[in-house]
Amino acid sequence: MFDCPAFSAACEWSGVLQRKTNTDPAFAQWLIAAVEHPVTPERIALWQEELQQSCATLSADAAIRRTLRRLRQRVFYTLMVRDIGGMAPFTEVVQATTYLADLAVGLAYRHTMEDLSQTYGKPIDPDTGLPQEMLVLGMGKLGGKELNVSSDIDLIMLYGNEGETTGRRRISHHEFYGRLTQRMMPLLSEPDADGQVFRTDLRLRPDGDGGPLAWSLEALEHYLISQGREWERYAWLKARHLPGRAFEDSQPVQQWEDVENLRRPFVYRKYFDFDALAALRALRERIREDWQRKVLTRTGIEATHNVKLGDGGIREIEFIVQLNQLIRGGRQPSLQQRGLLKALHKQKAAGVLPAEVADGLEQAYLFLRRTEHMLQYREDQQTHLLPTQSEQWEALARAMGLSRQTFEDSLARHRQFVHQVFRNAFRLAGMGEDEESGSQSRSTEADLGSDTPLEELLRQHLGDQAAAMSERIKVMLDGQRVRKLSNNSRARLDALLPAAVEAAAATGNPAQTLSRLLELIERIAQRSAYLALLTEYPNTLARMARLMDASPWASQYLTQYPLLLDSLIEWRSLMAPLDLAAQAEQLRADLEACVLPDGSPDVEQQMNLMRDVQHQVSFQLLAQDLDGSLSVEALADQLSALADLFLETTLERVWPPIRARHPEAPEKPKFAVIAYGKLGGKELGYASDLDLVFVYDDPNPEAPDYYTKLARRATSWLTTLTSSGRLYEIDLRLRPDGDAGLLAVSLEGFEQYQRTQAWPWEHQALTRARFVAGDAALGERFETLRREILLLPRDLSALRAEVIQMRAKIAAGHPNRSKLFDIKHDPGGMVDVEFITQFLVLAHAAAHPVLLDNLGNIALLRLAAGDGLIPTDLAKRVSDVYRVYRKAQHALRLQGASMARAEPSQFEQERAAVRQLWEHVLG
Repeated sequence: MFDCPAFSAACEWSGVLQRKTNTDPAFAQWLIAAVEHPVTPERIALWQEELQQSCATLSADAAIRRTLRRLRQRVFYTLMVRDIGGMAPFTEVVQATTYLADLAVGLAYRHTMEDLSQTYGKPIDPDTGLPQEMLVLGMGKLGGKELNVSSDIDLIMLYGNEGETTGRRRISHHEFYGRLTQRMMPLLSEPDADGQVFRTDLRLRPDGDGGPLAWSLEALEHYLISQGREWERYAWLKARHLPGRAFEDSQPVQQWEDVENLRRPFVYRKYFDFDALAALRALRERIREDWQRKVLTRTGIEATHNVKLGDGGIREIEFIVQLNQLIRGGRQPSLQQRGLLKALHKQKAAGVLPAEVADGLEQAYLFLRRTEHMLQYREDQQTHLLPTQSEQWEALARAMGLSRQTFEDSLARHRQFVHQVFRNAFRLAGMGEDEESGSQSRSTEADLGSDTPLEELLRQHLGDQAAAMSERIKVMLDGQRVRKLSNNSRARLDALLPAAVEAAAATGNPAQTLSRLLELIERIAQRSAYLALLTEYPNTLARMARLMDASPWASQYLTQYPLLLDSLIEWRSLMAPLDLAAQAEQLRADLEACVLPDGSPDVEQQMNLMRDVQHQVSFQLLAQDLDGSLSVEALADQLSALADLFLETTLERVWPPIRARHPEAPEKPKFAVIAYGKLGGKELGYASDLDLVFVYDDPNPEAPDYYTKLARRATSWLTTLTSSGRLYEIDLRLRPDGDAGLLAVSLEGFEQYQRTQAWPWEHQALTRARFVAGDAALGERFETLRREILLLPRDLSALRAEVIQMRAKIAAGHPNRSKLFDIKHDPGGMVDVEFITQFLVLAHAAAHPVLLDNLGNIALLRLAAGDGLIPTDLAKRVSDVYRVYRKAQHALRLQGASMARAEPSQFEQERAAVRQLWEHVLG
């Protein structure tokens, strides 16, 4: 009848389309023309206008009903034909359906609000005196903008403040918004001759069917804080406010922001609540078992025939993705996506899911969702059940554009893959569980630790120190922190203590390690999430004990930042090589996602995020360091590169608001950060300060003003103590004129100072300077200038005297009154090696330019020997000594030493080699 292959294929599959077009040939003609173009929001809006005009003679109520139902017919049937004909991608189908729902809810809301307001008057916000809108939240796939073609829609109705309407028949806001909700729903869900628009479901609201139809924000806040459950976090993850206003003079933006300020911390928690794991596992079991029983009871068909709820179905994919969001989204804001595919892409980019797993889940999701749509196209029903008759299987495969065998094989492959991933969802989420092998690294309080009484365990493992440690535990348990614990937390603590004793007993220094463990446990005792972590994952406790035994500094770091504890769950991830490029990309993505409800950057969250990431990466390096996987040089390189990353990232974050106030400023600042000292030499330690100088090169007369602001703001971002700590300590005294100098100096001014006013020691410092962040072209110009300054002619006798004098000042500033050898500052120590190298560069770079590059002391000694400036064998010995010193200094710092000092006899030969080179070079 109609020359349209896609239309014919759709009619072959869909009984509802056949009946519609047989009884309405005009609609069939319209449809064949409509399917030639994508279904976009613009087309849907045009259809709405056409239909509204055709209903102009009807009453307002009848007009809105007919317009919405016939609009839904157009969208549904056009998508059906385009989808079956292979013309509409998945995104077109779900986005068009979502837009239709948004539009329909908005029209129904405005119509009902106008109608009710004529009877009761307008609801007025008592804070502003303006009309107060009802806030409509879309949940589930509607919230995620991935609505299926024959879906119901989950809604939650909210309003801002309590009050009264303004009409002669005044009623409370509570009553008004309840009536508004009650009258809205039939406009959307009540069937008539034109069908229905969307079935509506309000059961996701607080207290479900037992609660009010509409909730005030104050009541919602109280509910989420005091009663919100884990499955509700799962449900609220996709919650989205739907567009639509009934009053031109209303201002609902602040109330929408208030809703988001409630939703986000309820769903996404920075400190993951390990108490929630049991609820999430229960939710998974419900998905695996409860739905199967319900489907079997309701239809007599096994859940394996259900593409949504059965094994390997859509619901399992949703659980996998949303589990990762609930666990990690609080710390990685880029994962806070409402749409499933967007969330999956972000998890792949962040390395939360392996690429092959993410790709497999995406392919399965698209296949299963398209299959779901085909099932719903057949009779316009919200079904997820595969056919049971052979001819229907054939027809379904044809509608999918596949042979039956190919369709069955693809369906089986995707579902098997999804179910396998679902079974291992907690392991993939970093929670240490592996169902495939049947082993679990988690436990419960019941099987944690030993049945042996605590006092007996102390005697068995600590011997003479048992009594003192018993008293230490008694003091802790009698302390105010522990006395305030809930019964549940106290039970966990009581179960944890014997396990802590046994974990400490497995280390080389049981009493010392147990003391450090107790210090951390006492600190975290009031956070039930941490107690739950240690009881759920006893391997974490054992790993923590090994780290604390190896290094008191590591113990202090963990105690200061207990947020790092869950890093110990997945030891393999912690010991994986650091991919700093991927880390940088992920950091930028997460920072971009740190926004306030109004869309502006959330500066406080961004600053905390940077500190949390710095702690996490540093802890990863610390674990590898203590494991012996990193040399001191490799560790310093990684820590220096990490600092470079945070300096670059800081500039990226602080410049845009400054430029917004200075439109004359360039889009990218002509500004560079120059590192001196340990960062300049790439010898940074865990707690090293950053010696920085800020330079710029911009002819604009206003440049000194906005670059000074940039330097000040960047310094503040790095050094401000937030709830997550401090990023770095910054030392700016090496800038021209020191503390009296400008915070940011022009490159021209920097050059003039270096050529005419700088002291020799400042040129010494310049040998270790390097560009680390900002304008790369300016960084290259700085490097050229640095080389020129180092090439300046110098009087060697005067230079030698200046270097010796400066060395004496350094020694006087670090007196050593002990009998120990100060590895860094005493004669024959590290500072001597550094001064020797700096003198060689300043004295001989003009004749030996190979010394100009900032390559580090060891490489420069080798190059100086290669050019005949120092004996080769002595250069090699001192290079080895410098390595030994750095390693010893690092080891002492990890053991908590504030100064790197050792027995003089331990380094007699090393000191002699350094003194010999000093005499050779400086006399």
